[in-house]
Amino acid sequence: MIDLTPEHKILHMQYDILKKEFTELFAQKNDMLTQEEQVLIALYLTVIGQKQHQKYCLSVEIKMMTQRISLYQAYFNRNEYPDIALIEKKMENQFAEFQKKIADEAKRIAIAKEFLKEGFLSEGDVKKLKDVYRQIVKRLHPDINPNVTEAEKDLFVKAQSAYDLCDLITLNAILLSLDSLAPGTDMEPTDLKAKVDALQKHVSKLKTQIDNLEKQFPFTFREKLADESWVETERAQLDTDIEALNIEKNKYIDYLKLLEEWKPSPLTP
Repeated sequence: MIDLTPEHKILHMQYDILKKEFTELFAQKNDMLTQEEQVLIALYLTVIGQKQHQKYCLSVEIKMMTQRISLYQAYFNRNEYPDIALIEKKMENQFAEFQKKIADEAKRIAIAKEFLKEGFLSEGDVKKLKDVYRQIVKRLHPDINPNVTEAEKDLFVKAQSAYDLCDLITLNAILLSLDSLAPGTDMEPTDLKAKVDALQKHVSKLKTQIDNLEKQFPFTFREKLADESWVETERAQLDTDIEALNIEKNKYIDYLKLLEEWKPSPLTP
């Protein structure tokens, strides 16, 4: 047993504090990327994104109608019957990317709805899941334990996968298997100082990564989505925009009906 000096005791205290901080930060970042991000995106798409998609679809429809009018007008200027098949082919080519974007977003919204319907773990199980995961991170993460074996690295990968899948049973089994591992021996002060320095760098890096995530979508909408007043205001504004677009769309529909009835003037000798 190494005789601990006051400096050595301080290093041990720093090391234990940093291990705990690293574990919490690593778990927080992982939770943001594997669970919270999905939930926030699903919520955003269902309460806001769905109406934004409706607004976008209408704006594309209006663009298509104005372009179709322009193509019709080119024939009218030459006093010719419009080539409907050619016009539709041009329209298809010009708006293919728009239609793909509309279809892709509609699929995302449908998936988001199904995701929210599936339900989540109970509050108690979520707490257990996070607690077990943090214990495993503390004992197996290579940034905290650089001397982990290959078998332990594989075990950590399995734990990561189980956490991502909210598999509490597998996580508990992994934690129980760790109880058979031999406890570590005291480290020399030089080795301990190196570990403390390394952990400080890892903790600083994790804090920066989490801070950057908080500034990005969907995390920037976390508080807004929890604010019913904000959600109602946002949806009301989108409804107003959609109503205005529908009015504009109907005007173009009526105008296109008139154009479709147009006939070229007979040529005078």
